[in-house]
Amino acid sequence: MSGSRRRYRGTAWALAWALVFVAGPAHAGAPSPRHSLLEPPPGVVVEGSHPDRLHPDRRMELIARKIGQMIIVGFPGTEPGQPWPSRVAAMIADGRIGGVILFGHNVRNPQQVRRLTGAMRAAGGGLTPFVTADQEGGYIQRFKRRQGFKGLPSSARTISQKGLCNAWSVYLDAARELASLGINVNFGPVVDLNVNPRSPAIGRLRRSYGVDPATVAGFALQFIGAHAAAGVLAVAKHFPGHGSALLDPHKRVVDVTGTWRPEELEVFRDLIRDNAVPMIMVGHLIHPRFSDGDRPASLSRRAITLELRQRLGFKGLIVTDDLGMDAITDRYGLEEAAVMAVRAGADVLIFANQRAGDNTLVDRVIARVSGAVAAGAVPESTLDRSYRRILAAKRKLAAPPSGMAVPGLADAVTQLCAIRRLAGYLD
Repeated sequence: MSGSRRRYRGTAWALAWALVFVAGPAHAGAPSPRHSLLEPPPGVVVEGSHPDRLHPDRRMELIARKIGQMIIVGFPGTEPGQPWPSRVAAMIADGRIGGVILFGHNVRNPQQVRRLTGAMRAAGGGLTPFVTADQEGGYIQRFKRRQGFKGLPSSARTISQKGLCNAWSVYLDAARELASLGINVNFGPVVDLNVNPRSPAIGRLRRSYGVDPATVAGFALQFIGAHAAAGVLAVAKHFPGHGSALLDPHKRVVDVTGTWRPEELEVFRDLIRDNAVPMIMVGHLIHPRFSDGDRPASLSRRAITLELRQRLGFKGLIVTDDLGMDAITDRYGLEEAAVMAVRAGADVLIFANQRAGDNTLVDRVIARVSGAVAAGAVPESTLDRSYRRILAAKRKLAAPPSGMAVPGLADAVTQLCAIRRLAGYLD
């Protein structure tokens, strides 16, 4: 490893250890979550119990609820009383979806966002819904300064040029704003290597921290750690690496067979080995090492179960990229894609392309996946494992974040950065 790579890695871990020593255990001294978050809701059967003893109708009802927790949807509207936000809140309350994703068309100003997310969170009752957004910075952000938000104007590339401690400070401010807005999951950081600076979805949009895996890992740790301190889950994306892609999956299927490099896995491997990231998003990318035939990684057992789970040992939540992208819809129906993703081992399915709304999408997806379980095409144990992971993530969201539970944590980390900079260890 080069001296530059050692410098970034050492600095990143100095900050990580600072979090451990200053904060102590993540939830030390925190009140216990409500009982409904410690265990599955009453009547929900998880792996190890005896679903065969249930009446078939009751068993299918419980299967449908587990599938519902795996679904995140986008929707039109900005206020809780409007038709679609009301409909989505009802779906959360009924257990038909596990969360929502906000886009620019859902956002007007901070007060309006808090009303909207407050209604969604209240609908969850004892089971916190995922309230998600893409707030990477630069071109990709949903909460912008011109709307009254602090925003995150700097792109990953710009942040990588200003040093790790600056990254910590910027990301902590951004994460705290998200938490204040009711957002509890941020679909970032991008950990794709800038292998192809002209890549339309990554390089051209300045979404990558760089081409060196250790550098990217160092900045990703600042993003993830700052969000954890604010009580927001971060999502590393896009497995197995999107930085070499010549095309944008929003528009067509992306085959990276001729451009992908093995070092694109290094950042994911490092984050997984050190248990640093709670969620990973799988991209709509085709490569023989990660694809079941010509399926993208997001729908392939080879990528999700064999590589991420078994070879790399990831134990957190695995999320698909938006199943409404053209890379998927040009080849499969949404319901078919959902079955493929669940069978491959994905825990959370995103249906973000819902600006116009689709009244029956959720019910169709639940029906199709339930049918696949009933037919034996998807083992019920697969749903149980995903359901348990989802509950574990939602327990974290229900507990006070370590950074907020320990006064002065952010100041302590900032002071550590200043000391190390003066000592010549940093930047």
